Amino acid sequence: MRTTLDLPDDVLRRAKIAAVERGSSLRQLVTDALRHEIEGATPSTRRRMTSPPIKLAADAPLRKLSPDAVKRLDTESVAEADAARAHAVRR
Repeated sequence: MRTTLDLPDDVLRRAKIAAVERGSSLRQLVTDALRHEIEGATPSTRRRMTSPPIKLAADAPLRKLSPDAVKRLDTESVAEADAARAHAVRR
C-alpha cells in the first residue's frame, strides 16, 4: 500500500543513512521500524491499574456519583477556577 509521510528533514536524512548502512531500502527500514514499534506495544508491557489512584472513605459522597457526573464536576470546577483567575486579572 502506498502512503505519504511528512518527516522532519533531519529524521529522513538519518533514516536514509541508516538504510544504506544496513544495505536495505528506506522502505524496508521504515517497515521494520514500524513492525518493531507495533510488536513492542503488546498489552503485556502495559501495567494494569489494580487500585484506584486515590482512596475514598466507604461513605464518601463521590463514590455514589457516576463517571459522567464526576466529569461534570471536574469541568465545572475548572470553569470556576478560570473565572476566578479572569476576575483577579481584571482587578
